[in-house]
Amino acid sequence: MACSIIRHPLWKTPMVRNYAVAAAASAAQQCPSSNTSLKILDNKITIASIENNNPVTQISVIFKAGSRNETYDTQGISHMLRICTGLTSNGSSSFGITRNIQQVGGDLTAVSDREHISYTLKVTRNNLSHALKFLEDVATGQLFRPWEILDEIPRLKYEVSTVPDFVRVIELLYKAAYRDGLGYSLYCPKRQIGKLGSETLRHFVSNFHTGFRCAVTASGIPIAELETFASLLKVSTQHCENTQSHYHGGEMRKERNSQLASVAVAVEGASLKNFKEAIAFAVLQKVAGDGPKVKWGNCNAPLHKAVASAGQEPFAVSAFNASHTDSGLFGFILSAPGQYAGSLTQAGVKWLKSPQFSDCDVARGKADLKTLVLSAGDSQCLTHENIGLQALFSGSIISADTIAAEIDKISVADIKSVASKVAKGKLSMSAIGDLSTVPYVDQL
Repeated sequence: MACSIIRHPLWKTPMVRNYAVAAAASAAQQCPSSNTSLKILDNKITIASIENNNPVTQISVIFKAGSRNETYDTQGISHMLRICTGLTSNGSSSFGITRNIQQVGGDLTAVSDREHISYTLKVTRNNLSHALKFLEDVATGQLFRPWEILDEIPRLKYEVSTVPDFVRVIELLYKAAYRDGLGYSLYCPKRQIGKLGSETLRHFVSNFHTGFRCAVTASGIPIAELETFASLLKVSTQHCENTQSHYHGGEMRKERNSQLASVAVAVEGASLKNFKEAIAFAVLQKVAGDGPKVKWGNCNAPLHKAVASAGQEPFAVSAFNASHTDSGLFGFILSAPGQYAGSLTQAGVKWLKSPQFSDCDVARGKADLKTLVLSAGDSQCLTHENIGLQALFSGSIISADTIAAEIDKISVADIKSVASKVAKGKLSMSAIGDLSTVPYVDQL
């Protein structure tokens, strides 16, 4: 059994690799929708299943409960919740959960982002009935015993201390852009370590792990079997909506004894409520360039060329786009030696304020995004994950072909329209490392 420190589903937030994957388009990374069944049960849980005759079955219990649902006093609770996965539950001890999952060759993981947490069981079909009990225990039967929580504090400290700079700079960017809500970090603040007890965890779970905020999804079994499991889950039917998260813009800086500077600059992008605009921003990210496509090769995308015009080497720059349910971010991430980071950042912001690209760049960006969407169906894990997130956040399943068709409908005028929105947007900025030459946001 494992608990991921952080994992970024393609549909919701950027990947750790480059924090730059199109959010809306990735919702379609799945097998053909004709094989997918979806239903809402009496306990308000949404279920979705795809029967692909795979010998390995995956089942996820997903809740709309992420770091955006924290308060100032409970910051870090979503991180603590991930850490506490697999502790003693109403039906099983911590040892019993681990031992039984091992004995059937299964894998039980917990992953989360700013808007959800997912408990996923992966096991062969013939052992599914035995293993489902432990998925239920982990997802809905937590006890949060104080002495077990204390035992997890060293692990929490270790995970917080090993977050790389390119991840920290994004966390700082969200804090600068949103302050609270979406601005709360995926990682527990150091000042909160040891302060989040069992009562706080129970209160968070009782408020946000409810039927209205839950989806149970599976790949490899028919929906009838999934319905039997989901209908027996002990979840509340109370209804609790997210607090709206507003984009403010701002700046966060953290100086460190380092030879490098990592800088992230963004404006408000598209939310998932505006489907067409979200796709247009996803295409614009590919147009701007999210890194080289050839190993050890160079990047000839507009953003990279604009930054390279500052004449300083070496550096790395990537556009990124993240869409959430009520807002989004679009911008770039830059890493360079401290003495060059200032001029390179200014060059990147100059392009952001006046995006320059050709019709050929738009055609390339659309092709790149379509390839990403259509090829992701080759991964059973991504297929399963994205079906779950679509069921949870939209209550429907959209096929990859449908998204590809929508990408084809995006015109050059649509891309110029969202680029104009970027140019007029209020800047948010974060920086970490050697900031000797990095300008402040009011200087950009």
